[in-house]
Amino acid sequence: MRLLCTRGAALLLLLAAGLASAQENPVARYPSSPAVSLNGRWNGVNLERRSACTSPQNEGSRGTYAQFDVVADASGNLAITQSGITGLNCTYAGRYQVNGRALSVQGNYSCTDGKQGAFTSGYAEVHALSWDLRLAIRLTGNETCQIDSLLSMARLPG
Repeated sequence: MRLLCTRGAALLLLLAAGLASAQENPVARYPSSPAVSLNGRWNGVNLERRSACTSPQNEGSRGTYAQFDVVADASGNLAITQSGITGLNCTYAGRYQVNGRALSVQGNYSCTDGKQGAFTSGYAEVHALSWDLRLAIRLTGNETCQIDSLLSMARLPG
């Protein structure tokens, strides 16, 4: 009886260690290509903090509820189409890279209201049902804001 309890306890410890490892390193759950598992439709919010704008009235914080359609491939291409409830649609197109335990993204950004620029990720936190992607965006064109953006997305299991 004592041996059975010891084996059971050891098995529980191994399972707990594996789960803790996956929680500490979400990318570890996606051995072939972490971004490919992000493919599909997500819902969530785009939070922005704008500063250093050409037009001061465009500075400040904003939030938009949106649907996000994500397409990624194993070669490192990533596209996110954001469809906001306000009618504003934006596209993030670029490349992702896995650096150790982190997923980084960089590319170009454009919206139907004429905003455009470049982005790099500050961090990307991936879970089975949610994904937080923090972006540093620098607008180019008529408006040149710096935007600290958080795309926070979730979806139900399929």
